[in-house]
Amino acid sequence: MITDIASALAARLGAWADAEGISVAWENVPFTPPANEMYLAVHDMPVTPRTIDLGLRCRTYSGVYQINVVAPSGSGRTSVVALAGRVAELFPEGQEIAGKDFTCWISSAPGIFRGIPTPVSYTVPVSLNYRADITS
Repeated sequence: MITDIASALAARLGAWADAEGISVAWENVPFTPPANEMYLAVHDMPVTPRTIDLGLRCRTYSGVYQINVVAPSGSGRTSVVALAGRVAELFPEGQEIAGKDFTCWISSAPGIFRGIPTPVSYTVPVSLNYRADITS
């Protein structure tokens, strides 16, 4: 069984971003950043699955799903931090998210981290810890 937790998380984020009119740079998909608007960029960082029972039937899939909120350089931090807060609210601790043949959940409160300035952008990372336990 292939457990694609990133697709389940992306479906939730994508539906919200579409409704809000916010562009998303998805992994390995061509993307041109909007000239003077904020956008989101996602990265999935799974850890090695672990078997957690002696019968070798229950496997735990966990990792970090990071959503970067990216604003044009020089646009200030207030609006980008506010958007980061709204993104974090989509994934509260304990939130269950259904995938194909599994359910995962957000295993801790999302972290909103210090902004990272570059000459062209200001990025505020939002990181989510997730987990799915799957029994075969």
